[in-house]
Amino acid sequence: MMPDLKVSYEDDATLIQRAKSGDPQSFGVLYERYASDIYRFIRAQIPDDLEAEDLTATVFMKAWNALGRYREQGFPFSAFLYRIARTSLVDRWRKQKTEIPTSGSPLDDFEDGFKSSQDHVQRASDAQVLWQVLHKLPEDYRVVLVYRFMNELSPREIARVMGKSEGAVRVLQHRALKVARKLLVEIGVKHE
Repeated sequence: MMPDLKVSYEDDATLIQRAKSGDPQSFGVLYERYASDIYRFIRAQIPDDLEAEDLTATVFMKAWNALGRYREQGFPFSAFLYRIARTSLVDRWRKQKTEIPTSGSPLDDFEDGFKSSQDHVQRASDAQVLWQVLHKLPEDYRVVLVYRFMNELSPREIARVMGKSEGAVRVLQHRALKVARKLLVEIGVKHE
């Protein structure tokens, strides 16, 4: 059964209003509600657990500091957080000027996201392949796939976070999947 997003959204609006009034406990509830999703998004982009945790904390500190300027515009609060997370990742990459790693398995933390009944070894192997493919994709392709399939955002929510139209997000997703399939074939993974 799908959760009632309107109720969840209204709850966020109430918490945001209280947090804006100086209630840190309300912001704490928002943190508890969204921290794991933001962490997963960041962790899919960088290979180090501790760095991902630090960047997640930074995202929430930036959100707290910007809360006074936050205006509800018909999108969930999570879109605001994802936008801060994406900007923080870009800032990190610019600062470090490093290559995006193509090895390692940061997706081990996402085992719950795998809906397959395969054993742990197969999932770890799949995660390794997924990590390699994701990091061979252009940034916009990688980001749209992470938002859509790991964080389960709708195209409308992704459009808001990325500052693009919903149609542009759908085109990006289509192109990203096409390139990802091609990369999978190149490394010998058969498409079922």
